[in-house]
Amino acid sequence: MATKLIIPKKIHNKYTYLLNRFKDLEWSGPAWYKVKTDEDGFPTEWRIIHFHPLDLGSHAATEWEAKDLAKILKETYATMPSLKKAYMGLIHSHNTMGAFLSGTDTSTIQEMAPDEGFYGSLVVASAGKALHAFGFGYKDQYKCAHSIEVDEKNIEINIPGLKPEAEWVAIADKIEKSKPKTVYKPSSQVALWNGNRTQYRDVTKQVKDEVDKKNAILSKLTDKK
Repeated sequence: MATKLIIPKKIHNKYTYLLNRFKDLEWSGPAWYKVKTDEDGFPTEWRIIHFHPLDLGSHAATEWEAKDLAKILKETYATMPSLKKAYMGLIHSHNTMGAFLSGTDTSTIQEMAPDEGFYGSLVVASAGKALHAFGFGYKDQYKCAHSIEVDEKNIEINIPGLKPEAEWVAIADKIEKSKPKTVYKPSSQVALWNGNRTQYRDVTKQVKDEVDKKNAILSKLTDKK
């Protein structure tokens, strides 16, 4: 039996809201999954039941540290104690470049594979060849880590209309506010065109004066000349 992933409608609504709000930036955070296994203990069904965006990154990267996770765990487990029995994994966005498991994603899945149980990683996107990609990691009896990708056709999504909840908006506001500001140092080209607007206007006037002078000379010549 092929392993499948189920995405409930509330989870789908939540990450769709974030994809629409942060169209050009990647975000990421911990996600919690319930897993059903066969008689041999191999996963047959995954279900993502909760996630918490922790970082709003750049156009091509997003990352967070253990200390960031520690800040939200106590409140998360107090609000949703059932998550203590679920497997913690990851969710992050690829936005408009499509969803896929990169080499870094696969390495992370293997590195995070627990000695017992599983580690899931979901990638979502708002556009591209694929809108979802999912993989999971585990360690065999010899403690060797493995990474398996679930076929996209085995990702089942319950899709309703999108109506953002206040909690999602508040969390999005928080990661947007905590995002480090990018400071650009002007190059010589930027300085010429944007750094000193007075200088730019003076240069433009000089060019215009030269053109007017040449046009005045040309106007006195015959067409043949």
